Amino acid sequence: MRQTSVVLIIGGAAGIGQAVAESRLKNDDKVVFTDINAEKGHQLMTEWRNQGYEATFIQQDVTSWKDTEKVVSETIELYGRMDVLIISAGVTSQKRLEDITVKEWRFTLDVNLTGLFYILKAALPEMVKSKGGSIVIVGSGSAITGSGGGAHYAVSKGGAFGLMRAIANEYSDQGIHINLVAPRVIETEMLDILYPTEEAKEALRQKIPIKNFGTLADTTNAINFLASGESRYIQAQVLLMDGGRTYLT
Repeated sequence: MRQTSVVLIIGGAAGIGQAVAESRLKNDDKVVFTDINAEKGHQLMTEWRNQGYEATFIQQDVTSWKDTEKVVSETIELYGRMDVLIISAGVTSQKRLEDITVKEWRFTLDVNLTGLFYILKAALPEMVKSKGGSIVIVGSGSAITGSGGGAHYAVSKGGAFGLMRAIANEYSDQGIHINLVAPRVIETEMLDILYPTEEAKEALRQKIPIKNFGTLADTTNAINFLASGESRYIQAQVLLMDGGRTYLT
């Protein structure tokens, strides 16, 4: 019989994070999820609790160390442990280098990379105390290709690759199981921002060997696999999810 897990999802009120939260709740896990959007977070928590699921929302600005410490301490207060950590918060914009302002550069790296550092720094000691656990970071194929967002986005996601491997190097022998999924062209709100018209979406679709975008279910299945015992011998890996676009075109 599958053991119930305590799952913390950073950025769990939209897109990939929300889809993962829903899938974990349907598996009877205890889910704590965060987002900067308090209204959406509380709305989802109410909906999920009304359906009989054990979901807790905590508002979080991932660029705040104080907020991040609070998220981890409240999760441990609630359940005494954290078995799975999914990190899905992120921002992007499609801009050429000369059009990126210093403010936009700093904000993107603060959210996508410094925020990642904060949650790992806060959560890892607690996970080690509990004899380990699984971490899955939602990265991006942009770190490989340099496309799909501006230079600020590609750099922030490239940093996530390096940080993930550094954590694996330091914590593998303490029971920490960590990997990263790198989606490209997944049907989310972010895709709509980058490709706002049907014509733009169709042109993009034709560049993908399988001629389809990835779905939230595709990403959720991959994340749940990497967070499970079934992937115990997969460590410090980047799972590129792109329908073959990166290397077959």
